[in-house]
Amino acid sequence: MKSVLRPTTPDDLSAVSELLLRVFGAGPDAPFVQSAVMHWKYWGPRADYSAPRAYVLERDGAITAHVGLWPLELNGIPGVHMIDWASAPEAPGAGLLMVQKLNAMFDFIIAMGGSKMTRTILPAYGFVEHAQQWKGARPIHPVRQILTHQHRNWKLIPRLGRNLMWSLGAAAPAGWTADQIAPEQVEDSASLVPRSAAFFRYLMACPVARVHFYQMREGNTPRGHFVLSVIRGQARLAGLWLREMKPEFARPAYALAQAEGRKLEGANEFTAAGSGAVTEQAARESGLRLAGEMTPVFLLNKKKNLTLPPDFQFQPVENDGFFLDDGSYSYLT
Repeated sequence: MKSVLRPTTPDDLSAVSELLLRVFGAGPDAPFVQSAVMHWKYWGPRADYSAPRAYVLERDGAITAHVGLWPLELNGIPGVHMIDWASAPEAPGAGLLMVQKLNAMFDFIIAMGGSKMTRTILPAYGFVEHAQQWKGARPIHPVRQILTHQHRNWKLIPRLGRNLMWSLGAAAPAGWTADQIAPEQVEDSASLVPRSAAFFRYLMACPVARVHFYQMREGNTPRGHFVLSVIRGQARLAGLWLREMKPEFARPAYALAQAEGRKLEGANEFTAAGSGAVTEQAARESGLRLAGEMTPVFLLNKKKNLTLPPDFQFQPVENDGFFLDDGSYSYLT
Protein backbone atom coordinates (compact mmCIF):
# COMPACT_ATOMS: atom_id res chain seq x y z
CA MET A 1 0.00 0.00 0.00
CA LYS A 2 1.26 3.48 -0.86
CA SER A 3 2.50 5.73 1.95
CA VAL A 4 0.23 8.69 2.70
CA LEU A 5 1.40 12.02 4.11
CA ARG A 6 -1.07 13.82 6.34
CA PRO A 7 -1.04 16.50 9.05
CA THR A 8 -1.20 15.24 12.61
CA THR A 9 -4.01 16.02 15.03
CA PRO A 10 -4.16 15.88 18.85
CA ASP A 11 -5.63 12.40 18.43
CA ASP A 12 -2.19 11.27 17.21
CA LEU A 13 -0.44 12.29 20.44
CA SER A 14 -0.05 8.78 21.84
CA ALA A 15 1.08 7.16 18.58
CA VAL A 16 3.54 9.94 17.71
CA SER A 17 4.99 9.95 21.23
CA GLU A 18 5.49 6.18 21.09
CA LEU A 19 7.35 6.46 17.76
CA LEU A 20 9.58 9.30 18.99
CA LEU A 21 10.46 7.53 22.24
CA ARG A 22 11.25 4.31 20.37
CA VAL A 23 13.42 5.98 17.72
CA PHE A 24 15.28 8.31 20.11
CA GLY A 25 15.63 5.71 22.86
CA ALA A 26 14.07 7.95 25.51
CA GLY A 27 11.94 7.10 28.53
CA PRO A 28 8.24 7.93 28.87
CA ASP A 29 9.01 10.96 31.05
CA ALA A 30 11.18 12.61 28.37
CA PRO A 31 10.33 16.33 28.34
CA PHE A 32 9.98 16.63 24.57
CA VAL A 33 6.95 14.29 24.44
CA GLN A 34 5.02 15.68 27.37
CA SER A 35 1.45 16.51 26.44
CA ALA A 36 1.66 20.28 27.03
CA VAL A 37 4.85 20.55 24.98
CA MET A 38 3.46 18.53 22.08
CA HIS A 39 0.28 20.60 21.96
CA TRP A 40 2.23 23.87 22.00
CA LYS A 41 4.67 22.73 19.32
CA TYR A 42 2.16 21.29 16.89
CA TRP A 43 -1.48 22.16 17.57
CA GLY A 44 -1.75 25.20 19.80
CA PRO A 45 -2.77 28.55 18.26
CA ARG A 46 0.00 30.46 16.53
CA ALA A 47 -1.03 33.81 15.08
CA ASP A 48 1.95 34.08 12.73
CA TYR A 49 1.48 30.63 11.13
CA SER A 50 -1.84 28.92 10.48
CA ALA A 51 -0.74 25.87 8.42
CA PRO A 52 -0.09 22.41 9.99
CA ARG A 53 3.07 22.15 12.08
CA ALA A 54 3.52 18.36 12.11
CA TYR A 55 3.04 15.54 9.61
CA VAL A 56 3.15 11.76 9.62
CA LEU A 57 3.59 9.15 6.94
CA GLU A 58 1.14 6.27 7.20
CA ARG A 59 1.19 2.89 5.52
CA ASP A 60 -1.42 0.20 6.13
CA GLY A 61 -2.78 2.34 8.96
CA ALA A 62 0.57 2.47 10.81
CA ILE A 63 2.72 5.59 11.31
CA THR A 64 6.11 5.01 9.69
CA ALA A 65 7.61 8.52 10.03
CA HIS A 66 6.99 11.84 11.74
CA VAL A 67 8.31 15.35 11.36
CA GLY A 68 7.55 18.52 13.27
CA LEU A 69 7.87 21.86 11.52
CA TRP A 70 9.43 24.98 12.97
CA PRO A 71 8.27 27.64 10.49
CA LEU A 72 10.80 30.14 9.16
CA GLU A 73 10.50 33.06 6.81
CA LEU A 74 13.84 34.35 5.56
CA ASN A 75 13.95 37.33 3.19
CA GLY A 76 10.22 36.84 2.63
CA ILE A 77 10.64 33.21 1.52
CA PRO A 78 8.76 30.51 3.48
CA GLY A 79 10.62 27.49 4.79
CA VAL A 80 10.94 25.22 7.80
CA HIS A 81 13.34 23.60 10.20
CA MET A 82 12.59 19.94 10.89
CA ILE A 83 12.19 18.98 14.54
CA ASP A 84 11.31 15.60 16.04
CA TRP A 85 12.16 13.99 12.69
CA ALA A 86 11.97 10.22 13.09
CA SER A 87 11.23 7.15 11.00
CA ALA A 88 10.46 3.63 12.19
CA PRO A 89 13.39 1.19 11.83
CA GLU A 90 11.09 -1.30 10.11
CA ALA A 91 10.25 1.27 7.40
CA PRO A 92 13.52 1.97 5.53
CA GLY A 93 13.27 4.95 3.24
CA ALA A 94 10.40 6.59 5.13
CA GLY A 95 12.63 9.40 6.38
CA LEU A 96 13.83 10.22 2.86
CA LEU A 97 10.29 10.11 1.52
CA MET A 98 9.24 12.57 4.22
CA VAL A 99 12.01 15.01 3.20
CA GLN A 100 11.06 14.70 -0.47
CA LYS A 101 7.45 15.56 0.28
CA LEU A 102 8.43 18.53 2.46
CA ASN A 103 10.81 19.74 -0.24
CA ALA A 104 7.84 19.94 -2.61
CA MET A 105 5.83 21.95 -0.07
CA PHE A 106 8.41 24.55 1.03
CA ASP A 107 11.01 26.69 -0.66
CA PHE A 108 13.77 25.61 1.71
CA ILE A 109 14.48 23.33 4.66
CA ILE A 110 17.10 24.03 7.32
CA ALA A 111 18.67 21.42 9.58
CA MET A 112 20.75 22.48 12.59
CA GLY A 113 22.36 20.16 15.08
CA GLY A 114 20.95 16.67 15.36
CA SER A 115 22.74 13.42 16.07
CA LYS A 116 25.98 12.39 14.39
CA MET A 117 23.96 9.92 12.32
CA THR A 118 21.60 12.69 11.16
CA ARG A 119 24.50 14.91 10.13
CA THR A 120 26.00 12.03 8.17
CA ILE A 121 22.89 11.25 6.15
CA LEU A 122 21.67 14.80 5.43
CA PRO A 123 24.02 15.33 2.43
CA ALA A 124 22.63 12.14 0.88
CA TYR A 125 19.19 13.79 1.01
CA GLY A 126 20.46 16.84 -0.88
CA PHE A 127 21.31 19.09 2.06
CA VAL A 128 24.39 21.29 1.69
CA GLU A 129 26.38 22.66 4.61
CA HIS A 130 25.69 26.40 4.61
CA ALA A 131 27.29 27.65 7.83
CA GLN A 132 28.93 26.67 11.09
CA GLN A 133 27.25 27.50 14.40
CA TRP A 134 29.33 28.36 17.45
CA LYS A 135 28.12 27.64 20.99
CA GLY A 136 29.27 29.33 24.16
CA ALA A 137 28.55 29.56 27.87
CA ARG A 138 29.45 31.41 31.05
CA PRO A 139 28.69 30.80 34.73
CA ILE A 140 26.56 33.55 36.26
CA HIS A 141 25.91 32.02 39.71
CA PRO A 142 28.79 29.54 40.21
CA VAL A 143 27.94 28.36 43.74
CA ARG A 144 24.36 27.52 42.79
CA GLN A 145 25.70 26.00 39.59
CA ILE A 146 27.69 23.43 41.57
CA LEU A 147 24.50 22.16 43.22
CA THR A 148 22.65 21.66 39.95
CA HIS A 149 24.94 21.67 36.94
CA GLN A 150 28.38 20.36 37.71
CA HIS A 151 29.74 16.83 37.55
CA ARG A 152 30.89 15.49 40.91
CA ASN A 153 34.57 14.68 40.38
CA TRP A 154 38.01 15.82 41.50
CA LYS A 155 37.77 18.91 39.26
CA LEU A 156 34.83 20.33 41.19
CA ILE A 157 36.75 22.68 43.55
CA PRO A 158 39.19 23.97 40.88
CA ARG A 159 36.22 24.47 38.56
CA LEU A 160 34.39 26.51 41.21
CA GLY A 161 37.39 28.80 41.60
CA ARG A 162 37.66 29.25 37.85
CA ASN A 163 33.95 29.92 37.48
CA LEU A 164 33.85 32.41 40.35
CA MET A 165 36.54 34.49 38.63
CA TRP A 166 34.91 34.01 35.27
CA SER A 167 31.49 35.19 36.44
CA LEU A 168 32.70 38.52 37.86
CA GLY A 169 32.68 40.38 34.56
CA ALA A 170 29.05 39.72 33.64
CA ALA A 171 27.95 43.34 33.97
CA ALA A 172 25.94 45.56 31.67
CA PRO A 173 28.10 47.78 29.44
CA ALA A 174 28.11 51.49 30.22
CA GLY A 175 25.28 53.37 28.56
CA TRP A 176 23.37 50.26 27.46
CA THR A 177 20.02 49.29 28.97
CA ALA A 178 17.42 46.58 28.37
CA ASP A 179 13.67 47.00 28.82
CA GLN A 180 11.75 43.78 29.43
CA ILE A 181 8.44 43.71 27.55
CA ALA A 182 5.40 41.64 28.57
CA PRO A 183 3.76 39.45 25.90
CA GLU A 184 0.68 41.62 25.56
CA GLN A 185 2.85 44.72 25.10
CA VAL A 186 4.94 43.40 22.21
CA GLU A 187 3.86 45.26 19.09
CA ASP A 188 4.95 45.11 15.48
CA SER A 189 7.57 47.71 14.62
CA ALA A 190 10.52 48.20 12.31
CA SER A 191 12.85 47.16 15.14
CA LEU A 192 11.35 43.65 15.17
CA VAL A 193 12.44 42.83 11.63
CA PRO A 194 12.81 40.00 10.60
CA ARG A 195 10.29 38.75 13.20
CA SER A 196 6.74 39.70 14.12
CA ALA A 197 5.14 40.47 17.45
CA ALA A 198 3.01 37.33 17.04
CA PHE A 199 6.17 35.23 16.76
CA PHE A 200 7.53 36.54 20.05
CA ARG A 201 4.20 36.12 21.79
CA TYR A 202 4.17 32.49 20.67
CA LEU A 203 7.66 31.96 22.10
CA MET A 204 6.59 33.42 25.42
CA ALA A 205 3.72 30.92 25.62
CA CYS A 206 6.19 28.01 25.76
CA PRO A 207 5.08 25.64 28.56
CA VAL A 208 8.55 24.36 29.50
CA ALA A 209 10.77 27.44 29.35
CA ARG A 210 10.29 30.88 30.88
CA VAL A 211 10.79 33.18 27.91
CA HIS A 212 11.60 36.89 28.27
CA PHE A 213 11.62 39.55 25.55
CA TYR A 214 13.88 42.62 25.76
CA GLN A 215 14.49 45.80 23.79
CA MET A 216 18.02 47.23 23.86
CA ARG A 217 19.05 50.86 23.93
CA GLU A 218 22.33 52.71 23.92
CA GLY A 219 21.36 55.90 25.67
CA ASN A 220 18.17 56.91 23.86
CA THR A 221 19.07 55.08 20.65
CA PRO A 222 17.31 51.75 19.97
CA ARG A 223 19.85 49.06 19.05
CA GLY A 224 17.72 45.92 18.72
CA HIS A 225 16.18 43.23 20.85
CA PHE A 226 16.88 39.81 22.33
CA VAL A 227 15.08 36.87 23.89
CA LEU A 228 16.17 34.84 26.91
CA SER A 229 14.70 31.49 27.90
CA VAL A 230 15.28 29.80 31.25
CA ILE A 231 15.27 26.02 31.40
CA ARG A 232 17.16 23.51 33.55
CA GLY A 233 19.14 26.26 35.30
CA GLN A 234 20.32 27.86 32.05
CA ALA A 235 19.52 31.33 30.78
CA ARG A 236 19.69 30.69 27.05
CA LEU A 237 20.10 33.53 24.60
CA ALA A 238 17.41 32.33 22.22
CA GLY A 239 18.04 35.10 19.74
CA LEU A 240 19.64 38.53 19.45
CA TRP A 241 18.86 40.94 16.62
CA LEU A 242 20.70 44.20 16.05
CA ARG A 243 19.64 46.98 13.73
CA GLU A 244 23.26 47.10 12.63
CA MET A 245 25.32 43.93 12.95
CA LYS A 246 28.66 45.59 13.64
CA PRO A 247 31.35 44.65 16.20
CA GLU A 248 30.95 47.91 18.10
CA PHE A 249 27.29 47.04 18.74
CA ALA A 250 27.52 43.25 18.97
CA ARG A 251 30.02 43.20 21.86
CA PRO A 252 27.94 45.32 24.28
CA ALA A 253 24.74 43.60 23.16
CA TYR A 254 26.07 40.18 24.18
CA ALA A 255 27.36 41.61 27.45
CA LEU A 256 23.99 43.21 28.16
CA ALA A 257 22.16 39.93 27.53
CA GLN A 258 24.41 38.19 30.05
CA ALA A 259 23.78 40.89 32.65
CA GLU A 260 20.03 40.48 32.21
CA GLY A 261 20.32 36.70 32.36
CA ARG A 262 22.05 36.99 35.70
CA LYS A 263 18.93 38.64 37.14
CA LEU A 264 16.56 35.81 36.20
CA GLU A 265 15.34 33.46 38.90
CA GLY A 266 16.80 29.96 38.67
CA ALA A 267 19.44 30.86 36.08
CA ASN A 268 22.93 29.70 37.08
CA GLU A 269 24.58 29.57 33.67
CA PHE A 270 24.31 31.66 30.51
CA THR A 271 24.45 30.01 27.08
CA ALA A 272 24.33 31.34 23.53
CA ALA A 273 24.81 30.17 19.96
CA GLY A 274 25.18 31.88 16.61
CA SER A 275 27.03 31.92 13.33
CA GLY A 276 29.38 34.30 11.60
CA ALA A 277 32.63 35.99 12.55
CA VAL A 278 31.08 39.14 14.02
CA THR A 279 28.97 37.40 16.66
CA GLU A 280 31.59 34.74 17.37
CA GLN A 281 34.16 37.41 18.19
CA ALA A 282 31.59 39.43 20.16
CA ALA A 283 30.69 36.36 22.21
CA ARG A 284 34.35 35.74 23.06
CA GLU A 285 35.05 39.36 23.94
CA SER A 286 31.94 39.55 26.15
CA GLY A 287 33.24 36.67 28.29
CA LEU A 288 31.66 33.55 26.82
CA ARG A 289 33.69 30.38 26.59
CA LEU A 290 33.14 28.82 23.19
CA ALA A 291 32.88 25.08 22.75
CA GLY A 292 35.64 23.54 20.66
CA GLU A 293 33.34 21.85 18.15
CA MET A 294 31.22 23.88 15.73
CA THR A 295 27.78 22.64 14.68
CA PRO A 296 27.04 22.45 10.94
CA VAL A 297 23.97 24.19 9.56
CA PHE A 298 22.55 22.37 6.53
CA LEU A 299 20.30 23.90 3.89
CA LEU A 300 18.11 22.19 1.30
CA ASN A 301 17.43 24.94 -1.23
CA LYS A 302 16.68 23.18 -4.52
CA LYS A 303 14.69 26.12 -5.87
CA LYS A 304 17.80 28.27 -5.40
CA ASN A 305 15.67 31.28 -4.52
CA LEU A 306 16.94 31.83 -0.98
CA THR A 307 19.94 34.10 -0.64
CA LEU A 308 21.04 34.89 2.89
CA PRO A 309 23.26 37.82 3.83
CA PRO A 310 26.74 36.87 5.05
CA ASP A 311 25.95 38.11 8.56
CA PHE A 312 22.70 36.09 8.95
CA GLN A 313 22.52 34.52 12.39
CA PHE A 314 21.49 30.89 12.89
CA GLN A 315 20.47 31.04 16.55
CA PRO A 316 18.61 28.72 18.95
CA VAL A 317 15.30 30.38 18.03
CA GLU A 318 15.68 29.04 14.48
CA ASN A 319 14.74 25.61 15.83
CA ASP A 320 13.87 24.02 19.17
CA GLY A 321 17.23 24.92 20.72
CA PHE A 322 15.79 27.56 23.04
CA PHE A 323 13.40 25.18 24.81
CA LEU A 324 14.72 21.65 24.18
CA ASP A 325 15.49 19.79 27.40
CA ASP A 326 17.74 16.89 26.43
CA GLY A 327 18.81 16.08 29.99
CA SER A 328 22.21 17.75 29.77
CA TYR A 329 23.16 20.26 32.44
CA SER A 330 26.11 22.29 31.31
CA TYR A 331 28.53 23.28 28.57
CA LEU A 332 31.02 24.09 31.33
CA THR A 333 32.82 20.86 32.22
